[in-house]
Amino acid sequence: MENIEQFIEKEPALHEALSTLPEKKKNAVFAIYAFYKTAKKAVREDKDLELLQTMKKDTKDTFEGQVPEKLLYQKLYESVMAFPTDITPYMELLDGLKDDYYQKEIKTDEDLENYAAKTMGNFTKMLLPVLAQKAFKENPKALRSSAVKLAHALSITTMLRNVRNDLIDRRLYFPEDTMEQNKIKIKTLRTGIVTPEYRSMVEKYIEKALEDYNHFFEALEYFDKDSVEPVFTALKYYEGLLLEIRKNGYNNITKRHSLGKFRKWLLRRKIQSELKKRGLK
Repeated sequence: MENIEQFIEKEPALHEALSTLPEKKKNAVFAIYAFYKTAKKAVREDKDLELLQTMKKDTKDTFEGQVPEKLLYQKLYESVMAFPTDITPYMELLDGLKDDYYQKEIKTDEDLENYAAKTMGNFTKMLLPVLAQKAFKENPKALRSSAVKLAHALSITTMLRNVRNDLIDRRLYFPEDTMEQNKIKIKTLRTGIVTPEYRSMVEKYIEKALEDYNHFFEALEYFDKDSVEPVFTALKYYEGLLLEIRKNGYNNITKRHSLGKFRKWLLRRKIQSELKKRGLK
């Protein structure tokens, strides 16, 4: 690993938004993101359960002050020292990602929510002590409640954005019951044809994710003043991916969507206006 930032640089919009954080917070967020992506890679690409177990040991050692001579854990230790937190979401994330290693079935929407809570949910909890220091100490219950909604929205966004790659990996995240109810077959998806039934299913997930994003945006006041705009911008970019999928006729089967420069510029103008209106800028 040459540097921690290489992980988030693969998502230019996210990197752009979060690079505006104060230096210490930015470094902490980049370290946590690198931890999350390293763990995901271990189970999704490397299919290496032993590596995941090694990460658990290294993480435990890091939190106990016995930091491994590995850049990831050295940077993670700096994050934990600067923004004190507990080890729980880190260990729960590593345990939750085993679902990917064993390719545990996602049969219902409830299963999808549970998967989101174990993976993206713990990732968001890891970020809270960095981005919402005061609320994390004084009102953690309300903060975590909003984070649950965010985790579900991000999980749906990731699921819809990565359909093409997931088809290649033979690991779709659409609940089986929902696929059956909408009469959608994987062999049809592999043809790249966007059927009316598929459009309808994707639209329902887009609507649910947008609802969850809006619920989370109502809680922006919980975040530190210097974190509100970077966080809001990053999430508005992610929300924008859903609108790109909708605008392009729900074709996320043969294309992985991203935001162009002009689209991001328009979003930034709206973000500035909304934050001023809410007195958050």
